[in-house]
Amino acid sequence: MARSFGFFSVARRSAAIATLAAVYILSAATASSYVAPGVPKAVTDNETVYVIADATGAPRTTVVVDWLQVEGTGRFTIADPAPGVGAIESLTDGFTPERSGEDVIATVDVDGNGDFFYRAETDAELPLEVGMVYILDGVEMAPTDLAGKSGRLRIEITLTNLLEREDTVTFVGADGIEQSSEVTYTVPLLCVPQFEIDGTRMTAIEAPASAQIAIAGSTLTYALPMVPSPEMTGFLEMDARDIELAPLIISVLPKLPASPDFSVADDLLELRDGLSDLRRLSEGQLQVLDGITGGMSEMDLSGAAGAADGIATLTSGLGELGDGADGLAQLTSGQYLYLDGVIAGIDASQFDSLTQLQAAIGQMHVAASELATGTAGLVQLLDGQIALAEGIRASNAALLAQAGGFAATYSVDPTLSPAAADFQTLAEGLGAQDHLLGVLLDGGDPDGPGPAPAMPGLYDTRDSLDTIADGIAMLADGLGQIEAQSAALSAVPDAFVQIRQALIVLRDGGMVSGQALPGLGVTRDGLAGVADGLSQAETGLAGSAAELARLAELPVMMVELADTLDALARGGAVRGQHLPGLTTTSGALQQITSNLGWGVDDMREGEALTEAMSAAADAYTSFLGLPEGAEGNLSFLYKLDGVKSTD
Repeated sequence: MARSFGFFSVARRSAAIATLAAVYILSAATASSYVAPGVPKAVTDNETVYVIADATGAPRTTVVVDWLQVEGTGRFTIADPAPGVGAIESLTDGFTPERSGEDVIATVDVDGNGDFFYRAETDAELPLEVGMVYILDGVEMAPTDLAGKSGRLRIEITLTNLLEREDTVTFVGADGIEQSSEVTYTVPLLCVPQFEIDGTRMTAIEAPASAQIAIAGSTLTYALPMVPSPEMTGFLEMDARDIELAPLIISVLPKLPASPDFSVADDLLELRDGLSDLRRLSEGQLQVLDGITGGMSEMDLSGAAGAADGIATLTSGLGELGDGADGLAQLTSGQYLYLDGVIAGIDASQFDSLTQLQAAIGQMHVAASELATGTAGLVQLLDGQIALAEGIRASNAALLAQAGGFAATYSVDPTLSPAAADFQTLAEGLGAQDHLLGVLLDGGDPDGPGPAPAMPGLYDTRDSLDTIADGIAMLADGLGQIEAQSAALSAVPDAFVQIRQALIVLRDGGMVSGQALPGLGVTRDGLAGVADGLSQAETGLAGSAAELARLAELPVMMVELADTLDALARGGAVRGQHLPGLTTTSGALQQITSNLGWGVDDMREGEALTEAMSAAADAYTSFLGLPEGAEGNLSFLYKLDGVKSTD
């Protein structure tokens, strides 16, 4: 026959036992000389710890009810650890457990399966503290003072888990490296306080959102799932009339109710990698913008605004220079053709005798002398042109001085101010002509440093032709000496070869006395190219004068573009609207990726901690201790006194 304990009937409550305590099976008694006749196939020890407490949660009595499930056939001796317990009481007929040291020893006869119950009181430390507070109309009251009163009643229950553990957990962080962390946690205890409320006395009931309610007639039972770690508080609040409260039952199971889904950490890692790629893209774009704005800052556009003003003067000057270069090119081309004919006429194989060769030398001497005379004439021609240009320049300077003087003289008389303006304009034009005449004589760039190439002057051309004339004169002298030394006519063929080679050098260019001498062909082609280039430049400038006038707007446009690019790079105002820059995007992405990495580390650590807590709950299978080799299940049932009138 089943035995009962207090408000619990073992037979009636056995189905409500949530966890089971382990049983140890000994082949030899651990605390006595008791020898087991045999070894059972399996033993499961289910421990239910009943705690009777007052209405504040202070324990008065703790009783362990042990349910031993023995599987096997035969007689077995079972030794169940029970340190510090009081008297042992069997709850199963024919089952006589006895204390032996720190163990409970019993011999049982089993045929297949056997169930054996016993109870024992203990003062072992409980894993859970319960605290109850009763507040009526905002005033905390002792439970003994509540009975029969009415008002707004609030009941607060605080559960404190005392099973604190320190452990080292390992996990793989976001960087793929295994990490370890020192953690402190409590063994998970799923606690379910059950408040039984009389619906005829209590109304307007408030409870936490997690509360579960069961209704049986006018009786309302509120179950509040709680997992203190280490402490948690729940409540129930109601309008109470003629207060009476039923005893509070708290079921406690070593269990982690639910585990979060940590697989999202892998998704976060993929997101972090994607955002890292975006951050690197933003940083690359920022470098490109910095390169563009840096290059723009080095541009000197200060002269762009006045570029259009000199277009007309530059176009006119280029036309004059082009005409002069074209004339020189034609002159040099004629010289080249003449020299080419002379070279073609030199053929030593045509001389069949020394007399014929001597005559040919004489002809060459004459030809060279005539060529020297012609070249000297070209030099004199250039001297004349230079003198003419110098005269024009001097005349121009005098006219410039007179125009300036007239402009200054007439400017003092208001009636003559139009004439003063005309003379001022004339002076400016003469000044521009003076500059161009200087370039024509001395060479240079008509519009100053810029995209147009510099041109050679008449002095340079005259010096080049003078050098050529000297060379030809030297050639003529050499031919004269050869002619005078006709006795050495045997060397004349070789001399003709050298002369021809020298003339080829004069025509095509080469080394003379260790110095490179440009040929007439180079001079001709160069002058023709200069003339053509100047003509094209003149045509282009004349056709694009209107477009070049827009250069005045370029500095402002470049400043606005630089400001816009800088705002795009580092943030700022664009057309009155503030925009974040690439630095903001890059910094935000850097912060997000770092936070995601830390978040994944925290999640992985949380996953490892959850696994450790779950393992600790699974390992908490006995309150008093399990024998070696046994399986166990453990649960706790707390019963707190209710509130009743003593009348």
